[in-house]
Amino acid sequence: MIEIYLLEQFCAFARCGTLLKASEELHVTQPTLSRSMKKLEQELGVQLFHRKNSKLSLNETGKLAAEFAEKVLIANQDLIDHVHAYDRSLRTISIGSCSPFPINELMPTFQSYLPGKTILTELSDSDEKLLSNLINRQYDLVILHSLPEDKNLFCQRFMDERIYISLEESHPIAGKESVFFEELRGIRILMSVNVGFWMDICRRHLSEADLLIQNSMDALDELVEASSLPFFNSDRMIELGYQVPGRVSLPISDEDAHATYWVVCRTEDQAKYRSIFNVVRGYAIKHDERLA
Repeated sequence: MIEIYLLEQFCAFARCGTLLKASEELHVTQPTLSRSMKKLEQELGVQLFHRKNSKLSLNETGKLAAEFAEKVLIANQDLIDHVHAYDRSLRTISIGSCSPFPINELMPTFQSYLPGKTILTELSDSDEKLLSNLINRQYDLVILHSLPEDKNLFCQRFMDERIYISLEESHPIAGKESVFFEELRGIRILMSVNVGFWMDICRRHLSEADLLIQNSMDALDELVEASSLPFFNSDRMIELGYQVPGRVSLPISDEDAHATYWVVCRTEDQAKYRSIFNVVRGYAIKHDERLA
C-alpha cells in the first residue's frame, strides 16, 4: 500500500522539475523529499529517476508513474469530497429562494420540522439558477416565483406578494390609490440589494439613477428614518407592521409587481418534506379563505 503523502510529493516533483522547487512548494527539506522519492521507488520496485551529478529527473517509467499518481490523488480527493458532502447532507438542508420574505416566513417551519438540521439559505435573482441547483442537488428545496413544468419536481403554492412604494404624505402622488412604475420614473427611491428577483423587476422599469441601492438593511433603515426619500415596501411587510410614521404606502399596479411563490423539491424527496408541504398548503388555503 503506497502512502498518499509519497504520491503527493512525487507529483510535486514531477510538476516542479527540481527537488528545490518541490521542497519549497511542499514546505519540506530537500533531504526529506529525496528520501521519499527513494522510498517510492522501493515500494514500486522500479527506478523512476535518472540520477546524474546529484540531480534528479524523471525517466520514462517515472513520467508514466506521475500520470497515474496524479489520477490517484484526484480520485482520493474525490472520495474525501463525496464522503464529506454526504455526511454534511445528513446534518444540513440547503434552501434557495428567489425572494427574502417567503424564506423568512418559512424559517420557523423549517426549524420545527427539521430538528437537528443546520439550515443553509441562499438568495438568488433567477428561478432558472435555483432550478438547476435543485436538480443537481446543490439545494434540497427552492422557493420560486414561477411554476416549473418539470414532472420530476413537486410544487406547492405558498403565498403571494405585491411590492409597494412608501412615500411621505406630502409627496405629489401620495394621494393616489395605486401607481404604475412609469409614474415613479425620475424619483429617487431607496432599495435594499438583498431583494432577489425584485431587483430585476425594478431595473426593468426604472433607470439605475432612480434606484439608491443599499448594501445592508441597517443602512437602508437609517436613510429611511433620516430622509424623506421614498422606499420600496410590500403588502407582506406592511401586514407585519413595517410602516414608517408620516408615510403612505401605495401598491404598484404593474402585473410583474405581483408574485406568487411556489415551494419546490425533487419528486423523489416529496415524502421526506411532507410535513413542511402540509404547512405550506395550509398557509395557501388560509390566504385564499381570507381573500374570499
